[in-house]
Amino acid sequence: MKKLTKLSVQWFYDLLERGECDIMDFKEQLEDKQLFGKSIKSFSSSYDDLARDVVAFANYKGGFLFVGIQDSTKSINQNFEYDNSKVFELVKQIQDRTSPAITLIPHTITVNGTQLLVLEVPFSPQMHRTSKGEFLIRSNNGNRSIEPYEMATIMSEKNLIIYDQKVWTVTLSPKEHDSFGNPISGWQDNGRIERLLKMIGSVRPDSPFLKQPVQESLSSLGLQKEVDGRTLPTTAGLLFVGNNMALKELPYASISYNRYFEDGTYRHFEYSGNIIESVDACYAQLKAEIQQKEFHFGLFREYVEDYPEVVLRELLMNAVAHRDYSRPQIIQIRKYPNHIEIESPGPFPNGIDETNYLRQSNARNPNIMDVFREIGYTEKAGSGFNKIFTELLSKGKKIPVPEETQHSLTFIVEAEIISERLLELSAEYKKMKGKDVDMDALLVLNTILNNGKTSLSQLESTPNISRYTLKHALEELLELGFIETTGKASGLLYILHSSKQVSAREKASYIKNKGFDDDYYRKLVLEFLRKFGTASREDIHKLLVDKLPGTLTQKQKFYKVGNLLAYLRKKGYIVTDDSRRWHLAK
Repeated sequence: MKKLTKLSVQWFYDLLERGECDIMDFKEQLEDKQLFGKSIKSFSSSYDDLARDVVAFANYKGGFLFVGIQDSTKSINQNFEYDNSKVFELVKQIQDRTSPAITLIPHTITVNGTQLLVLEVPFSPQMHRTSKGEFLIRSNNGNRSIEPYEMATIMSEKNLIIYDQKVWTVTLSPKEHDSFGNPISGWQDNGRIERLLKMIGSVRPDSPFLKQPVQESLSSLGLQKEVDGRTLPTTAGLLFVGNNMALKELPYASISYNRYFEDGTYRHFEYSGNIIESVDACYAQLKAEIQQKEFHFGLFREYVEDYPEVVLRELLMNAVAHRDYSRPQIIQIRKYPNHIEIESPGPFPNGIDETNYLRQSNARNPNIMDVFREIGYTEKAGSGFNKIFTELLSKGKKIPVPEETQHSLTFIVEAEIISERLLELSAEYKKMKGKDVDMDALLVLNTILNNGKTSLSQLESTPNISRYTLKHALEELLELGFIETTGKASGLLYILHSSKQVSAREKASYIKNKGFDDDYYRKLVLEFLRKFGTASREDIHKLLVDKLPGTLTQKQKFYKVGNLLAYLRKKGYIVTDDSRRWHLAK
């Protein structure tokens, strides 16, 4: 029998503590006379019930069925008997009762001397039903039927359909004509078609979409498809060039924006209908509310927006382009006095999560993304968050925090500046190089500022820092004098360069992190006394003043000299006379 997972008792108790939920269920025993000893007249109904559970898990995200646990008390059924030979029959019965057939993965785990059966239901990229034609899905603590409107969402999440390419049967009579006098489809808006092509031409005057008949261009852009001799709109087609009547097919393709004020009041804005018009209107409102704050660094100044334009634009475009259009939800934007939240329907697309969303991309709506690129609203895949991270870090702000649920994805951006030093260093870089510092260097600088001394392994394991670009970022920052190293070989650490230390606290931290070689200074003092016989504390200070770090104040240098002399006297290398002059010990 195939067993892919070695389950630990601790893992079992962790799940047991959660109770029955969306990824697990408990069965006291399998109600079959030949399976585990319980006598009943009919056995098929229990298999049918189990098949319902298996289908519900497979249509959701997989799960586990624990057999040998009393459902009401979650205690172990001491009468449960595991028989390996009969599990084959169970697997076969479930295969016969599910379509497409689902193959369970059985495991065993021994708890308090009782061997339990754990049936793993793997996540499936297919839609499953029972042999009785029931489409089910798992909810928090049970199974439920899949509603018709949910079918497209589940199929979209399993990549069985690409929703922005779904075709719609819209029965509207033609009411407009193109520039050649030909009637256009009843779902199309001629003005929106002309505007879309004009926007493409402004970005790419040589675009092939401008050199062919309009209807062919719409088909090439994936905005309509030929089905059984009829030209039907896709989801993307309705959003970009559909008229207002046709857009009623997508009532949830809208944006709700609430701006909350400190006194508890708020203003509400709603943007719906054509996707370009909605994005333009919403972005114009967000942009109009941007506020600036001025910062001075030496002889130059820096203006910082509470919510930078590029951040608002890219997060808005991300929400519109990557939302799940199959869900009956709308995009929600909530702006508070100290932060803004942008929530879009649907979790991260397949293969993307909070650990890799910066550098990996998987377009949920490839047609919509392609059209946005043609009109210059987006660039290459994955570039949006690069811009967002770069802009926020260069302005000393916190990078966006994603909050994911099974229903939506929210990005939160805070208005507050949390690192004026990173803002200052970014401005200094731009002054030196004549260009903005790139994201990888900013991530490295930010980590070193937060950690103080930082090893290469720490940098490599820091979220969002790429191991492939780290070496280049470090070399550039070292060459420009933004950071330096201390220690050797495996103990090599990166710290902020001495020339970038400003405050007394930073300078003290630098001395601590740098770990200066005190033996070097001690040898200089002893060599001086061997040659000249005697020296005052002021003589020793003058000897070392040019060799001590320039980041130290005069007071700190006197302390450093005093500590060196105290160490040498304690070790018996030097002594002092009545005139407070130092000599080598005899």
